[in-house]
Amino acid sequence: MTKPVSIRPIEERDVEQLLDLMRALADNQGEREYLTVTAAQLRESGFGAHPQWRGLFVEVDGEIAGYATYTQDFHLWSGAPRMTLDDLFVQPRFRSHGLGEKLMRAVFDQATKAGAYVSWTVQTGNHRAIAFYERLGASVHAIGKCGWRSGQ
Repeated sequence: MTKPVSIRPIEERDVEQLLDLMRALADNQGEREYLTVTAAQLRESGFGAHPQWRGLFVEVDGEIAGYATYTQDFHLWSGAPRMTLDDLFVQPRFRSHGLGEKLMRAVFDQATKAGAYVSWTVQTGNHRAIAFYERLGASVHAIGKCGWRSGQ
């Protein structure tokens, strides 16, 4: 890609654009019904008194091409901070130009600065993503994922 590529933190003014990309990711995965967050919730949870998440945009020539979002908590077994990658998404027309790798490396840099390690989940049938993560040096473990919400 010959156009300038940059990575920058997601800011409060970007919430609507982030939500649009989240919808595109949910549509891509056939899971749109699970995306229930609102722009107001993203604003409060990311930029309110107690931010719960952070994110990065990758831009190509000033146009947002993709994003990564993550949270930080603590892993008791290792005694170390942990960053959990929530989403990684590059718009289809920007794929195959190394932008996903640039986003992942930027997340890894943030983790290194925080003294944290990074973990995330991937759908077991997403072989392209698994191969991508393994190329970056990640180890992929087949484990079950559980979830629970009140009111279910």
